[in-house]
Amino acid sequence: MKRAALVGAVVLANAMVQALCVAPGVTPAASPAFLGLLAASVVALVAAATALIALVGTIGGRRPRVLRALAAVVVSIVVVGALAIVSPATLVPALLVALVSASPAGNAQATPLSGPRAFTRHPTRAVLLAVLTVLALVVLSTAAVLFGFFVTGWTGALATWAFGGAIAAVLVHAWARLAARPRGSRRGTSQDERIRPVAVAR
Repeated sequence: MKRAALVGAVVLANAMVQALCVAPGVTPAASPAFLGLLAASVVALVAAATALIALVGTIGGRRPRVLRALAAVVVSIVVVGALAIVSPATLVPALLVALVSASPAGNAQATPLSGPRAFTRHPTRAVLLAVLTVLALVVLSTAAVLFGFFVTGWTGALATWAFGGAIAAVLVHAWARLAARPRGSRRGTSQDERIRPVAVAR
């Protein structure tokens, strides 16, 4: 319950910062005001995403890897941003890959391949979660467009980021849980390999 409250606080704080960055109504241009607001928006997004991944990494009472979560968030934002500039059509697939790869980064035993390996450990659940993630991202994109038309200014930004942040938190939690290795499992050791010595001893 305490972790859920912290996650909610992170989502709300980021939404408020993003709304404040929109409130002045600065036109996109190479001006100090716009660049400063853009920098504040990006920093808030990085901090919120890192906090979410780190909080998810405390599942099971384990200490989260904050620096590794920060690195995963920065790499994901750079890659997703670059792909979105090259082609907007790549935004949803890029976000899916970023969620799969970065979400487990806060877990104590996570590696860079923990997310993708979820598809080999739990293929059915991973595919279903991937489909749900794509649907959620499409819904978020549609909601963002609708908010842009009907709710403008800082109120629209606040609603968009609050709704999007809540959905993102659920997705991060789901991918992190799916990628987490059971306690007592060793890296690179399958269940059959752990059982075989016991069978031979008998």
